[in-house]
Amino acid sequence: MTGGARTSLRQVLWGLVFVLVLPTLLIAAAGFYSNYRAEQQAIDLRMQETARALSLSLDREIDKSVLALGVLARSVSLARGEFEIFYNQAKEAGFAQPSWIALFEPEGRTIFNTMVPYGAALPNSNRAEVLRQVRETRKPYVSDLYTGSLTGQRLITINVPVVVDGQVAYVLSLAMGLDPFQEIIRDQRIAENWNAAVLDRSRRIVARSRLPERFVGQPASDYVKDALEAAREGNLQSVTLEGIPVRTYFSQSPTYGWSFVISRPDTEIAQSIRRSLFWLTILICVILGGILLAALLSRAIAKPVDRLVASARALGRGETLHDDTTTRVLEFDAINRTLIEAATNIRKHEQEREEVLAQIAESEARLRLALNAGHFGSWEYTPATGSFITSATCRANFGRGPDEPFSYADLVASIHPDDRVTQAEAVAKAVAMRTDLHVEYRVLWPDGSEHWVHISGRTRVGPDGDLSMVGVSQDITERRLAEDRQALLLHELNHRVKNTLATVQSVASLTRRSAEGHDPEAWNAFLNRLQGLAKTHDLLTESQWQGALLEDVLWNELEPYQDVMRQRIRLRGPRINLQPSAVLALGLAIHELATNAVKYGSLSLPDGKVHVMWAVTTGGSPQDLLVEWVESGGPPVKTPERQGFGSKLIQRGLAQQLGGEIKLDFAPTGIRCVMTFPSTTVALDKTDADDAQERYAS
Repeated sequence: MTGGARTSLRQVLWGLVFVLVLPTLLIAAAGFYSNYRAEQQAIDLRMQETARALSLSLDREIDKSVLALGVLARSVSLARGEFEIFYNQAKEAGFAQPSWIALFEPEGRTIFNTMVPYGAALPNSNRAEVLRQVRETRKPYVSDLYTGSLTGQRLITINVPVVVDGQVAYVLSLAMGLDPFQEIIRDQRIAENWNAAVLDRSRRIVARSRLPERFVGQPASDYVKDALEAAREGNLQSVTLEGIPVRTYFSQSPTYGWSFVISRPDTEIAQSIRRSLFWLTILICVILGGILLAALLSRAIAKPVDRLVASARALGRGETLHDDTTTRVLEFDAINRTLIEAATNIRKHEQEREEVLAQIAESEARLRLALNAGHFGSWEYTPATGSFITSATCRANFGRGPDEPFSYADLVASIHPDDRVTQAEAVAKAVAMRTDLHVEYRVLWPDGSEHWVHISGRTRVGPDGDLSMVGVSQDITERRLAEDRQALLLHELNHRVKNTLATVQSVASLTRRSAEGHDPEAWNAFLNRLQGLAKTHDLLTESQWQGALLEDVLWNELEPYQDVMRQRIRLRGPRINLQPSAVLALGLAIHELATNAVKYGSLSLPDGKVHVMWAVTTGGSPQDLLVEWVESGGPPVKTPERQGFGSKLIQRGLAQQLGGEIKLDFAPTGIRCVMTFPSTTVALDKTDADDAQERYAS
């Protein structure tokens, strides 16, 4: 060759050091910065989600009182004008303290206030605009923060209309202190140097984590007010009322327009930056120390290598090598001796080596083709030495990359804990009995996923007398999953058919009793109940028997009786997904209520109406699902002399199946049915975003 390399070993070593160090340094810096940004983004997302969840909690807290006050407003004694009786009912209503209830006429006259004894002289209401709005809209109204005229306390009021004979006869008002909202903040255990606040619609502070006695009642900062005017939720850089720079996260509740604000001091963000810079400095110091060490090592390596280069050149020229003096490096001495031996034997073995390499290459090619065709991975294990050699496909069967190290200990660690004994026993038996190995077990990949692997192997004794095992591995996850799915489907089909037949048997048995009582409509009623059960089955089939929404179950039975304006039947409640068993049981109960309403109740007259309301209680644990059926506008209702099939199904069957409590009230104005079930026995889940929303039939 006329030209040669112009780069020395020292230069190569230094180049290698810098090639490794510089990208490492850049990647580390980028990694620290990316980690810092990711940490900040994660905090922003978590804080925003916290603000959103707490704003929904505000709606739920208010909606709970609105619902309870609405139930109280439908009191029979209030409709009859029995104010003293209703005064005692209101006193015992059990609202969170401090709170009190007042009753007003729409024109402003105060009838009573539970703060004072009944009959005490009271001034007229000074909230004429609120009373007018409730009378005109016939909807509940939640006030902003104000100071009460009687107590001088900061309050909010919840006002609901009391409708008598189709007119707003009174306005029932609940005055609440601020403790429930302060309790929402205390429950979050906000960090001492953070700040959280509840704002009403006018952006006035209702509750605050820091110095509430000082800031409650004051308007929020201009930063927060401007941000809430621009968007319902988000975050911004601002300053607290105490003058502390913070990053603020806010969310406005969707129903009542109240807002939750939470702020994090900027000093915490600066601490995160300093922490990242500290570790980056440590890394730079470590890298500089590595460069210094590399300089010393390069000097120790270069001199022996120069001697090896000279020996290699002599070998290339066919010269005999005699220089066997030590280089003081064990590996270099071994290389030098190898070069000397190679010079003696290279020509003798050159041809044999080429022939052997050709045969090996051909054999490996055939083996690789066969393994790839069958998606098999190859492996070899030597128990005495622990040596474990695997192919790329074998490592892939255990979730490892083609070049990723994979020892026998790694294999055992990846086996599912419940299957490790099976694998160990199978291997021990194959080694002891010199038999073939066939075993299937589950493995856990590094990403946490579970897979099935089939292992086949055979023992052999090598020329050195060591026992080893060679074999193949195959991923059989899809086959096992298919077998499991088939077994699950057969079990589920058997379970659901049995449940359906039991329901039909129960309906047939009760219908037979009605027929024995000479009920001419028993057969038609039985057919209608089967049709209703079939409609419920269709609803479950659409969701592949994963349950159904409570609202969909109700509409499935009530839609045929809805009027053109969709006002005759109204539904109201949060989004709740029912279990399949609850769907069937509740569907039958609603079918019976609807059938009774069409024959004898409110739906038998053109002006009759049915209202169905439901809610999830928050007072106890576990929570209860409350479903209320109320009829109005129908013929006068009388308590039946005997209990019919529908009542038996509702009061006995439904309660027994779902573990609930059923109350039927045959009020003259219309039947009222209240069903209470533990939510754990009927509901699969509740969507938080819709939990406090009012939903009406359109």
